[in-house]
Amino acid sequence: MTAGFGGLMAAFGAFCYALSSVAIAKSSQSAQGRGNDVLLSVLMTGFVSGALWLVWGPELPSVSQPVLIGVAYFVLAGVLGNVVGRLTLFRSVELAGAIETGFIRRLIPVFAAIFAFLLLGEVITTSIVIAFILVTGGVLIMMTRKSAKAVSTLVSTEPSPQDRTKGRVLALGSAAGYGGSFVARKLAMQTLPDPLAGVFIGALTGLVWFVGWGLFRLRGRVGLSWRLHKPSGWQLLAGGAMTIGQVALFFSLMFTSVTVVAIMSSIEMFFAAWLAGHIFKTERRPGPRFYIAAALAATGVIILAIAPTLE
Repeated sequence: MTAGFGGLMAAFGAFCYALSSVAIAKSSQSAQGRGNDVLLSVLMTGFVSGALWLVWGPELPSVSQPVLIGVAYFVLAGVLGNVVGRLTLFRSVELAGAIETGFIRRLIPVFAAIFAFLLLGEVITTSIVIAFILVTGGVLIMMTRKSAKAVSTLVSTEPSPQDRTKGRVLALGSAAGYGGSFVARKLAMQTLPDPLAGVFIGALTGLVWFVGWGLFRLRGRVGLSWRLHKPSGWQLLAGGAMTIGQVALFFSLMFTSVTVVAIMSSIEMFFAAWLAGHIFKTERRPGPRFYIAAALAATGVIILAIAPTLE
């Protein structure tokens, strides 16, 4: 039952990340720059997770080697997720669009499964294999030549081939970063099982990096002020949704494996297509291939959700 709940939490996190991606796309059309988007999202994550940690978090454990190891892994997760993952995600959405970025980021389960197998020794069960095949099959259907051509007409401002290629490469980097962060978080919670502390430490790591980079790259206060201008509503929505999504994914790792969380989170692509095409109407509505692919992915998600109750 707890494993099924973990899978549902991961699916909710995927929805939040999809909402964030659509908001990023809207923000890039009118806001003042991506640096503010990423920094704002990290600030919001740090504030929310810190507040939740103070209110509901357990008492601070005494300093010991296992606790320090856990903190170190949370810091690594912050670098991989909040720095590498977010920077490449935001820029990829701006260059290639929310839906195509979502396609490529479905490689997150591949990276996560490989890392989890190598570093955590996680067992790949039959249900995980079936779900992985179904979700990946849905992605492949969406990425066929005809489907890819349709996607290219979805974005409101058509990017150049160079920008689209760059966006795809950045999306691949985002997938690798988030896949690695899943494993780092799982390793951290083996010795420090506090997801709220993990989110806060990861966000703090991101803030330290951005401030340090701003001081070094942009020459002090002038650079930082460029990144801290007044945020737009879309930027606030992007940062808030991403914050909630990250907290949900952290909690899901307490109840199920890295591989299950990664596969469940892969349905972000379908949430993004639905939100962009039907709700916010930032991109054209997807065609029949999308619904076939979504049905396959949904079947995989259902298998992962009910498999623990049948074991």
